[in-house]
Amino acid sequence: MRYAVYFCPAEGSGLDAFGRDWLATEHIPGIDPPDLRTLLTDVRRYGWHATLRSPFELAEAVSYQDLRETVAAVARQATSFTLPLKLDRLAGFLALRPCGDESAINALAERCVRALNALRAPLSEAAQRRRATGLDEHELHLLHEFGYPYVLQRYRFHLTLSAPASASEERVLCTWLSPKLATLPPAQIDALTICCESEPGKDFEMLERIPLGGGHLA
Repeated sequence: MRYAVYFCPAEGSGLDAFGRDWLATEHIPGIDPPDLRTLLTDVRRYGWHATLRSPFELAEAVSYQDLRETVAAVARQATSFTLPLKLDRLAGFLALRPCGDESAINALAERCVRALNALRAPLSEAAQRRRATGLDEHELHLLHEFGYPYVLQRYRFHLTLSAPASASEERVLCTWLSPKLATLPPAQIDALTICCESEPGKDFEMLERIPLGGGHLA
């Protein structure tokens, strides 16, 4: 079983409604339905979210309660804030990314990564080798220390919209999404959500949404 800490929009919020509608989309003129399903397969499996701490297995002696208490401690020390978003590209795929100051979300993600690092099981040598492909020296260091390379200075907050698309597919997606995003309110970063993958390849499920507690990140 793998656990992750995500930002998931509050149920009923504008960002939540947009995400639910987007992941339920079955037809976009200009993209064949099978191709659209392929573009959205992983997004649907992982759920509408932004990663704060990427998926990991718990160490042998660590319980879910240990994980929950650690996440709750991080949440208590943070305060909620808004984060305006825009349509952007990241590593070849479309995503919603911050437009403006990212310091608060970067600090929250770093706190999650550092606080949870002692709870995770170490990566196997095979997983280390697999994930090391294409990484630079600093990313290799982060992979070794935290089990994931895109953390701390390499972290980029994003809500993934699709898998990498062809140039023509991307133009169609941008045309389809842009008017819907024009009136999207800023994200309200108000909670940490624990999600889990019960078995490899299964959809991630939301376990608990822990509100931020009104403090300040140290």
